[in-house]
Amino acid sequence: MLKVTVELCPPHGPSRVLGYTEIENVTADEASVNDGVSINKHGDYAVTVFEGKDEHQVGTATLTAYPRFGGSVWDLVARGIATALAGKEQLPERPVFPWR
Repeated sequence: MLKVTVELCPPHGPSRVLGYTEIENVTADEASVNDGVSINKHGDYAVTVFEGKDEHQVGTATLTAYPRFGGSVWDLVARGIATALAGKEQLPERPVFPWR
């Protein structure tokens, strides 16, 4: 499982967790063999996004048949968070603040 945490770290004073996401590989396709090491080509990932450190869940998603080793870990994280928040692999609209 991957856990990515967003933490506010002011120059003076204690830090605090603003949110985090957990990405878990829940299934994988048949493995190919590379120098005797089993490597799955694709994985299905369950993504859960939390706000604050109190585990307030704000979104869930599943990325299916994601090509492992096809990009960086940040691609997986970005797609997972975007899918959990928007329901599809694209960024949602920017939030509108009350004063606009």
